[in-house]
Amino acid sequence: MVVVTINQANLAASTKTANLLANTDLAFLPYDASVDVYVVSSAAGVNIELGVGNEKAISDREIITIGTTLLDDHLIASFDAAAGAPLSLFLRETAAAATTDVLIKIEAEAL
Repeated sequence: MVVVTINQANLAASTKTANLLANTDLAFLPYDASVDVYVVSSAAGVNIELGVGNEKAISDREIITIGTTLLDDHLIASFDAAAGAPLSLFLRETAAAATTDVLIKIEAEAL
């Protein structure tokens, strides 16, 4: 299993991140995999987008799990994807609020 954990600290108001999976072990899936995505945000007003190849597994959806600790209950998406598929992950701050912290964990387990 490949696990990537991202701590996006200080996401500024009204911004969108670069691809957070670039240069990680999940930039491209190493094998056919079942993928689970967990996320928690320190405040409301943050959207998440996860691309798999040319498709969107998560399409600019608001993060509704609020807190500072990532838990198994914070699973927001599960899907299967083929070996070699590129993954991309973006966060977008929508509330024009002060900086926000977001914790993300992505697990890819071989099928």
